[in-house]
Amino acid sequence: MINDDTVAMFFTWTTYGTWLPGDKRGHVSNKLRPTGGFEQKQNRPETPYATGDDYTQQRARNLQTWPTVWLSEPEAMVVAKSLVELSEKREWMILRAAVMSNHVHVVLTECPIDGPAVRRILKGVTQSDLSKSVGQSRRWWTTGGSDRMRRGERSILETIRYTAGQAGILAEVVENRVILKDGGE
Repeated sequence: MINDDTVAMFFTWTTYGTWLPGDKRGHVSNKLRPTGGFEQKQNRPETPYATGDDYTQQRARNLQTWPTVWLSEPEAMVVAKSLVELSEKREWMILRAAVMSNHVHVVLTECPIDGPAVRRILKGVTQSDLSKSVGQSRRWWTTGGSDRMRRGERSILETIRYTAGQAGILAEVVENRVILKDGGE
């Protein structure tokens, strides 16, 4: 049960190559200067994204070593099932997760409050399970991601609503259960 004492972690990460540094939607990566050097990323709560930058984006695209990943519905289901299995094994609770073709959101409780470490587990296990599902090792996720703490009922419920309201959801998890498109489990 969620109440004002509840703490949740909100994780977001993107598929490989779909949201590069310099993206016009904004980004939190270092921004390259054409004359050399870079502007340091500002990845802190309440800090706005850096604006799009064609030079930075093209440089990032040129440095890609794997193909850009757009998850299919079956691949998204692999991610959702993997998230549930790893959470149950660790006795964590996924309040809500949404897997889209180019990114993932997870609202998680009962996990350590070490966002980077938990995010590495989420991404690492799903990366491994995706590679097993296609029979070859490959790069599925970008480096890093976002991990934000949410405290109290109002904040957590707003984050759950935000996650549930994502456009283009291919697979969902609600309270450690994979939800199928037809509403079944």
